[in-house]
Amino acid sequence: MTKQINVLTTTDIHGFIANMGEQPALAFEGLKEKYPHSLLMDSGDFFVGNPLTTFFCDQMTVSPLADYANAIGFDVMVPGNHDFDHGINYLKEQVKHLNADYVCCNAFSEEDELLFPPFAIKEINGIKVGVIGLVTSRMSMISDFPVTRGVIVKTALPELQKQVAVLRDQVDLILVGYHGGIERDLATHNEINYATGEDETFKLVSQTPGIDGFSCGHQHRVNHGQIGQTLIVQCGYRGNYYGHLTFEFDDYNKITQRKEEVVASETLPVKARSFYDEQEYQEWLSEELDLSQLVSFLQEKFARTNLGIFINLQGKTRKQVIDSFTIPYGVRIYHLTKSEYTTFSQQPWTLKEEHSPNDAQDFVVLTNSYDVPEYRLTEQFVDNIFDEYSYYLKQRG
Repeated sequence: MTKQINVLTTTDIHGFIANMGEQPALAFEGLKEKYPHSLLMDSGDFFVGNPLTTFFCDQMTVSPLADYANAIGFDVMVPGNHDFDHGINYLKEQVKHLNADYVCCNAFSEEDELLFPPFAIKEINGIKVGVIGLVTSRMSMISDFPVTRGVIVKTALPELQKQVAVLRDQVDLILVGYHGGIERDLATHNEINYATGEDETFKLVSQTPGIDGFSCGHQHRVNHGQIGQTLIVQCGYRGNYYGHLTFEFDDYNKITQRKEEVVASETLPVKARSFYDEQEYQEWLSEELDLSQLVSFLQEKFARTNLGIFINLQGKTRKQVIDSFTIPYGVRIYHLTKSEYTTFSQQPWTLKEEHSPNDAQDFVVLTNSYDVPEYRLTEQFVDNIFDEYSYYLKQRG
């Protein structure tokens, strides 16, 4: 008799669970009921990623996102790089309140102990399923040092291979939840990203035999396909898509058919639900933010020799500061000639810090303004300046 299981995946929800059914992620409640014999997993960047999640961290010990995860019915969850943004202790506190297993095989303490179990084993419709968690190897490149203090993220490939070898004889199906992206086109296998080690789906799958399903994320892209016999899904951002892997088994629990798809969550009914007090959140947004350390924070974060800082803010409240940093590139670095710099620096800046020798002929500046010649752009950053600055203030009491 043929047996079937459904694997449902999400990633990069980033805490977008606005009340009153305004966010697509709220459509996931009831998803497991739609698909019988299912396992629901998330591939990271769940707890952090917008002002609402900063409010949760600032005002509450336990984020309402833990209640949301339990209401949705996640079975297994994996950390993303941003889930560490408020420190490992904050993340561990949230995990304590999850019904889901929280797994990651390559995140260790400074004492070389796993921060979370490397995998979970679930039984679905008589099929034993092993789920391995994995976070991008390049946390050190994309997270500030104070955030990852106490966390050592090891190279993904050998840690994954180790756990696949452990699970192979224990389960009928091996799944991986990876918070990292795809570096090659799934159809042509041509490179689409530089090989930085941040996004390694193709490398991980092609060099690790025995993986049946692989859910990735991190890049906020939508993809699906196969690498060999391994099904791959990548499900966008903010819950706008979910992955669906279907596996059929014979009487000996051997896979006979497999299929993958990515589905728009707008096809699901949204269930309005209140996870937090909206009035309290709006009052928090309208409070003035201490801006006295913003320049020193930016100097520490973007340590450069002779870096000038030029920031314009819409006002002093949290909401006004949030709105001052355009998504996705909140701040950028430009290299200007002397004449360009003279014109630029004379604008009416809210925050201004000049750092250049008197005889300088060229100038490097950090700004949130787009009123700069694009041909002088040297670097741009997707960092959430408001969120990181709030954490910076909190750490300093």
